[in-house]
This record gives sequence, C-alpha cells and structure tokens, in this order.
Amino acid sequence: MFIGESLRSLTVDFRAVSQNPTAGRADEVRISEYAGRIMRNWYVVLIAVVAAVLLVVLNTVGTGKTSQGQATVFLGQPLTPEGTATIPNTVISNPTTAQAYLRTSAVVDKAATDAGIKSGTVLKSHTSVTVLAASSTTKTTLVNPNIQITVRGPWDKKTVVAAAKSLADSLIAWASTYQSSKVELLGQQIAVDQTQIETLQQVIDQAQKQVAAIAHQSMTPADRASISSTLLSTIASAGSRIDQISFQLTTLQIFKASAADVESAGYVQEPSGQAVSATKRKSSLIVAVFTGLVVGVILALIWDAIRNRPRRAAEA
Repeated sequence: MFIGESLRSLTVDFRAVSQNPTAGRADEVRISEYAGRIMRNWYVVLIAVVAAVLLVVLNTVGTGKTSQGQATVFLGQPLTPEGTATIPNTVISNPTTAQAYLRTSAVVDKAATDAGIKSGTVLKSHTSVTVLAASSTTKTTLVNPNIQITVRGPWDKKTVVAAAKSLADSLIAWASTYQSSKVELLGQQIAVDQTQIETLQQVIDQAQKQVAAIAHQSMTPADRASISSTLLSTIASAGSRIDQISFQLTTLQIFKASAADVESAGYVQEPSGQAVSATKRKSSLIVAVFTGLVVGVILALIWDAIRNRPRRAAEA
C-alpha cells in the first residue's frame, strides 16, 4: 500500500510539473529535488547494485573453466535406387526430426558415457542443436539441411569434443540408414559381377591355351578347324559377356560412390573444441551494474517517499 501511494505521489508530482505554466522555470529545481532524494538514499542504490552483481557472480561461481565443442553435420540427400532423382520430404532428412532424435535419452546417454559425463540429463542441459540456413525449393522444403551440434559446459576441451563427436556420429549413422543399406546391396552385386568376370576370364584363358595347343597337334585340317571354331566361339561369347558385365559393374560402382560420398550424411565441420572466453561474463556484470543502478534509483525514490509520508501527512 505504501509503495502504491508513493508511486501515485511521484505521478502527481510529474503531472503537476507538466500542467504548471511555470514548469519551465521549475525544471531545474525539480531535478535537483529528485537528485537530492537519491543522494539522501544512496545506500539503497548501492545495495541494489551489489545485489545485482552478486546474482551474476553466484550464477557463474563454481563452474570452473568453460569449454565448447562443436560439430556440423550434413543430413544427406538420398537418391532413388536408379540414381535418377532425389527422394524429397523424407523423415530422416527433416531437420526437425533430426533435432528430436538428438534429444532422445538413448543418444544423449551414450554421448555422456563416451565423454565421461556423469549423466545424460546434465549433458542435455548443456547441448544445443541448430539448423543452419539452407537453400530451399519451396517455402517448406529444405534442401541439404545442415545441423550444428554445440556442447558447452564446465568441462575440459577433450570432454566437450568427445560429447559433440558422439552425438554427431549417432546422427550420421541414423541419417544414413537408407544409404548404408544401398551401399551394402550395391557392394554385394559388385562382388558378384567381379566374380563372374574372373570366371569368364579363366574360360577365355583356357580356350586360348587350347587354341595354341591345336597348332602342335597332329590332326586333319578339318578337325583342327572344327575344334578351333568352337574354342574361338567360346572366347568371343565370354568376351562379349565380360563387356556387358563390366559396363554394369562400372554403373554400380558409380552408384555406390554416390551413395557413400554424396547421398549419405557426413561431417561438414569435424568435431572441434575451444575454451570459451570470459567476455560473456564481463558483459553480464556490466549489464548487472546498469540494471542495479536503475532499480536502485527507483527504489531510492520510493523509499524516500515512504519515509517522508508521515511528515507530509502532518504538514497537510
């Protein structure tokens, strides 16, 4: 009640100044009066400033050296099995889903264990996941989104880098599920094609040896021509098949390289760490001093009005 009456008293004083025709002459007197009130209650201003500074100090005390680990991950751009077009609007390539995935308990707990942090809850409170600016084909569809993972807390650089790396590795493995299966299947088919080529090449080598051996065997020209014709046909057929499989093999190898190096998720920025400077704390202290000063001035005026209320009532 006292505070409300004091504020109304200050409001009435300001209204009186604005409505008084001689307010222009009284401005200096009024400012001097308020300055006098503040000076008489200087200890209130000092207490407010000290309290604000103490709040900032207590908020940061005991945290030790603060470090920051950071990694940037490309979520990948999956293509169709034929590699002719992209697959738009997949759940995995959605940056919002990626952010949610990095917040799951299993992922955070694993990162905390890998980094030697006591719990995933503590790590989660010191982790931020940001979707970096990306080009877009429409207003709602992001193309090639990048996810920046930042771990910042009261640990050494090695710990925050290990936490950021574990989170990034989990995200890459999750975002590359389709591409990893694609690479595995293509690798299996490539191995089959390579085996077929080796088998066909052995057939050709054997047929060529037999053709060379016919020249040293005693047989009629008709028999030599018949056997040679069969062997040469085998060589030609096997060679043609090798050409077909080689063309297919080259295509599959290109698809595999694309799936592994272009379509799959990966690092844009490898995990790295640094010690965070104290600039932020200094800035916080400056803001605290200014805020405490402003609040202290207001409290000093209110306290002066409350303290002088009985005297003003008696004079009235």
